[in-house]
Amino acid sequence: MRVRAVWVVLLIPALAFAGSIENTQLLELPIKDIQSIDIICGPGSLDVFGVEGSNRINVTAAVKISGITQNRLQAFLDRHVLLSLKNRNRKAILQSEFKNERLMQADASIDLTVEVPKSLSVKIDDGSGSIFVTGLAKNLKIADGSGSIEIRMTTGPVSISDGSGHIELTDITGNIEVKDGSGEINIGRVRGNVRIVDGSGSMTIKDIDGSLTVTDGSGSIEISDVSQNVFIEEAGSGTLEIEGVKGKVVKRE
Repeated sequence: MRVRAVWVVLLIPALAFAGSIENTQLLELPIKDIQSIDIICGPGSLDVFGVEGSNRINVTAAVKISGITQNRLQAFLDRHVLLSLKNRNRKAILQSEFKNERLMQADASIDLTVEVPKSLSVKIDDGSGSIFVTGLAKNLKIADGSGSIEIRMTTGPVSISDGSGHIELTDITGNIEVKDGSGEINIGRVRGNVRIVDGSGSMTIKDIDGSLTVTDGSGSIEISDVSQNVFIEEAGSGTLEIEGVKGKVVKRE
């Protein structure tokens, strides 16, 4: 019986650390003369929604932490979480990052839901985690380390520089430029020119009302229904299938 009692005592602190804690914070900023927003974020998901007729930016930030108890939550937030939304020189700056990461002694992420007036230009600098964007009507620029990227129903040029992760772009009006390290790429229903420089991973590109330029290291490529010219600067290794191109198909050997 003594042995069992000892094990029960030892399990109590272990159970206290086993769960996760979530803290939700809300941020708001009137746009006034603001024309763009920079979103700088670390680990966690990011969802950005363009809102018609809105005059403010609204952010919901869910801070998720595992490895601490409830009574240490506030101290952790104060010491490690940088979460702010400010107007800086007529530009909105949203920061969602962790400070002193080497000293955190816990696993943590911040999931962001951002609602912006659809007329704002958006720039995203993301470390890791999924990105979803929809409903914007101006420039969209993304620099991403890792994690999936999905963009739907936007108007305006889209520029993506990505390390790794699946990329899906659908219903885009505007030119698209993608520089990708690795991961699958799916692009469809675009009204504009598309340029892709890809390291590895398969590509499916269809229904492009514009021209298409592809440079690829490895992975299969499927192209269909392009209204203008297709330029294959480099096909790399993998199968290449092209059909339904109304302009020229130029492939450099």
